[in-house]
Amino acid sequence: MPTSLVLSPKECQGLSWYPPLDLAFAAHQALLPLHAGELAKAAASMPLALIEQGRDWRLVGVCGLTPGHNLFIKQGKWLGHYRPDWLSSWPFEIVTVGEKGLVTFDRESGLSGEEGRVGEESAEPFFDEQGQMKEAVATRVEALKTSYGKQQATQKALSVLGTLGLVAPWPEALQRQLGLAIDGLHMVDEKALAQLDDESFLTLRRAQALPIAYAVNLSLPQTHLLARLARLNPGSVAAPENLDSFFDSDEDLSFDFDG
Repeated sequence: MPTSLVLSPKECQGLSWYPPLDLAFAAHQALLPLHAGELAKAAASMPLALIEQGRDWRLVGVCGLTPGHNLFIKQGKWLGHYRPDWLSSWPFEIVTVGEKGLVTFDRESGLSGEEGRVGEESAEPFFDEQGQMKEAVATRVEALKTSYGKQQATQKALSVLGTLGLVAPWPEALQRQLGLAIDGLHMVDEKALAQLDDESFLTLRRAQALPIAYAVNLSLPQTHLLARLARLNPGSVAAPENLDSFFDSDEDLSFDFDG
């Protein structure tokens, strides 16, 4: 069975799904997808990184120190100040086929089902009898459409950063001090960026890659939140009622980026 279901009245006939009740579905995902439209808020709330997927670079929010544990999600609730857009549209996504974008549903999400199955009254059809999207589906599809153009622009910008050789691994000293066990996190090589010729720099500007480059690097001090959240959310400790005092603490970590 294909892992992605194309969203259409014909393809989804007789099928249903379970809208997520909370964010527990992402509790085991330490890296969350981001697009350039989220840069300002995301960079102020979590460290950002570039990761390589196949031949492409992706922009992500780093939400954990080890694979399989999202420190920002506790008991299905988001602990941080900014919540990435991706969380509002999953398990739906837009897949580009040629010049066309198709809305799909992830069959491996654990949220698919067939209408009328005994004991699954909470399952909802994708479309009503008139072929119109049900509200829960339409809400997620609208969120996808809003971010789709920004995602496309983000990929174009990241491609330029990679082509110009401006992507470099996170500093080893930072990774050691954090006890980071997630491989493949990258940032922008500021020295290489400063040495670009005028034509290459203009190429970055035209691709709107400069805001991403600056935001990723400026977000690295937010790694102190990961160290704090690792104490708050090791997997069994209840979250405090007032998180503002926790995030506003002066107990910052310091990192030697030259190591």
